[in-house]
Amino acid sequence: MVKIMIVFFVAIVVIAILLYLGILYFQKSFKKQINSNQEELEELTDSGLEKKIKQIKNLHLTGESLSEFEEVQKNYKHLIKRVYPEISEMILDLNELNEKYKFYKERTYILEVNTKLETAKEKQHNIEKMLEKIEARAKEHQVAVEELNQKYKNIRKTLLAKNFSFGPSIDKLEEKLVELENDFDTYSEITKRGDYVSSDHPLNELRDATAEMERDLEDIPPVYKNIKTTFPTQLKELTEAVSQMGKQGFAFPRDLGAQIKELENQIQINEDNLKKLEVSNAKVLDKDIADKIDGIYEVLEDEYTARQKVQKKFEMFGKFIKHAQTQEKNLLADLNRLKQNYTLNHDELEEAQGLQERINGIQSWFEKYLNDSQNKLVQYSLIAEKMENDIKTLTKIEEKQKSINDSVSNLWKEEKDARAAIQHFDVELHRMKRELQKLNLPGLSNEYLEFMYRVNDEIDNVDEKLNQEIIDIDEITKDLINTQSDLDILGEKTDEIIASATLAEEILQYANRYRNSNNYPELADAYNQATVLFNSNFDYTQALDIIAEAVDQIEQGKPEQIMDGYYQTHKKLFSK
Repeated sequence: MVKIMIVFFVAIVVIAILLYLGILYFQKSFKKQINSNQEELEELTDSGLEKKIKQIKNLHLTGESLSEFEEVQKNYKHLIKRVYPEISEMILDLNELNEKYKFYKERTYILEVNTKLETAKEKQHNIEKMLEKIEARAKEHQVAVEELNQKYKNIRKTLLAKNFSFGPSIDKLEEKLVELENDFDTYSEITKRGDYVSSDHPLNELRDATAEMERDLEDIPPVYKNIKTTFPTQLKELTEAVSQMGKQGFAFPRDLGAQIKELENQIQINEDNLKKLEVSNAKVLDKDIADKIDGIYEVLEDEYTARQKVQKKFEMFGKFIKHAQTQEKNLLADLNRLKQNYTLNHDELEEAQGLQERINGIQSWFEKYLNDSQNKLVQYSLIAEKMENDIKTLTKIEEKQKSINDSVSNLWKEEKDARAAIQHFDVELHRMKRELQKLNLPGLSNEYLEFMYRVNDEIDNVDEKLNQEIIDIDEITKDLINTQSDLDILGEKTDEIIASATLAEEILQYANRYRNSNNYPELADAYNQATVLFNSNFDYTQALDIIAEAVDQIEQGKPEQIMDGYYQTHKKLFSK
């Protein structure tokens, strides 16, 4: 029982200690937050806004600027006299609640104080921004008055010192400066009264108008210089150049005299633009006049350069035409001569006649130019371009002439080669016949004889075509290719007959030693069969195969030995 009481007592003591410690923790935590709120409030009240307000008040604002400042001052007084004292009183109450351990109520109060402090901070920040804006505007206008005043002094100084540079614009510029100075006086008066808000609009207008006038002072002199000296000098020079070049036989792509007159009118119009101080229009027209004058210079330069090119290439061009004509004359003569003996299968004559027409066209144009250059004005840029194109055309014509000439120049040689080929074919055919006759064969197969007659007919056919009045070399060339191919095949067949017949006879003779023996009846049959094929059917290859196979069965390798010996001493006569 005593132990229970002791435990209970100890528990109560522990709880009491924990409770006490908790109270101390909350009290200390809230105290820290209260002190932080107090510091924030002191920072707000010691911000120096009071001094700033007094400084701005000494600017002696009026009008809208004064109304704006009074509104800011009113908001500041509300903070100082109402909001900050109320927050300070709440902080005192928080200290009292903290001392009395009324933490729940204290927590609610702290949240309310935090909200009021944040609101006060925002309001004070807005007040600071408005004061900075008012002060900056005041300084801006004070600086603007000084800057604009200096600008107008500089403008007047420029107008007095360089009035000759502005030509007819000077009167309007003087008027504009007077207007600016009057507007500036009005603006200065508003600024001196301290109504900086109302001064914003006239300041912006003054700045824009002043900047425009400064641009005019910069833009007008070069435009006026062009009107007064540069353009008239250039137009005078161009007028003289056009007249002089006209006397020298030049023609131009357009009426330059009329264009120069139009430019003189535009110069007068631009002088009126300056007189009315329409500077933007004057700059645009100034550039247009300059571009057109440059365009006339380019035309004159192009025509002069073109004439130099024409004169430089004149002699060469005439010789080029004559050379092409000579080439064409020779080519046509050759083609007409060849046409008497050869078939021209590739329209060579028609193409050559077409080239002649093109050369004649160029010659006609050149003769017209020669005549016009003596009696009329000439636009040399067109002549130079045409001459350049015709030189390219003549170059291509001569290349084509050479191509046509090359294609027909070998016709006689091709004819000669064809006759030699036919003669060679005929010799080869007769040589094949002689070699076969040397063998004293019993005969030749119908297949071989038909092929031989066919080759003989082909040779006769080509020979007949070569002896016609007009020869078609293309057709003969194709026939020669076919005949050569067939002659090669006939040569292979002839070599095969010679070899097969010779070997068949030799192996048949060798087989005689076994033919009468009763031990080799198969050989006797093969011998008889091969003999029939050799003497009656004239199939020497088959006869060789049968007797060689039969002998090989008795004496293996002997037929191959005989064949190898033959081929070592006998080369093919007609085939590779």
